[in-house]
Order: sequence, then C-alpha cells, then structure tokens
Amino acid sequence: MLKPNKTFKLSKQTKRFMATIVDPVARNSFKRDMIQAELAAAIVPKREPRKPQQGGGNYKTNDTGTASTSDE
Repeated sequence: MLKPNKTFKLSKQTKRFMATIVDPVARNSFKRDMIQAELAAAIVPKREPRKPQQGGGNYKTNDTGTASTSDE
C-alpha cells in the first residue's frame, strides 16, 4: 500500500464524483481506492538506458548527403 505525502492532491474529477456519493462509508472507500490508483499511476518504471547503434543503422547516404532507406 502506497502512502500519500503532504503534497498529494486528489484530482478535481475524483473530487467532483465523490460529491455525488451520499453514503459516507461508500464515499470514503471510493476515496481510498482513488488515492491508491492515482499514486500507482504516478510510478514510472525504471528502464535500462538505450545503447547507441554502431555504424548508424542500415542507412545509405545519397549524393546530397541525406539518408535513404531505399535499395537504389
């Protein structure tokens, strides 16, 4: 379970929807779920850095110096 810090703000759309829920138990349950969903969506997975290609790929250079992928 993720915990919100002091700078966490619930989205306006969620707050607006929560205002339509009359039952306080259901509203608090929905609020807890939405906080967890927004915190989980904010996590960015770590990725390995890309390795630069050796030789610049399979591009051929035209007479004008621009890259071309055609076989002409």
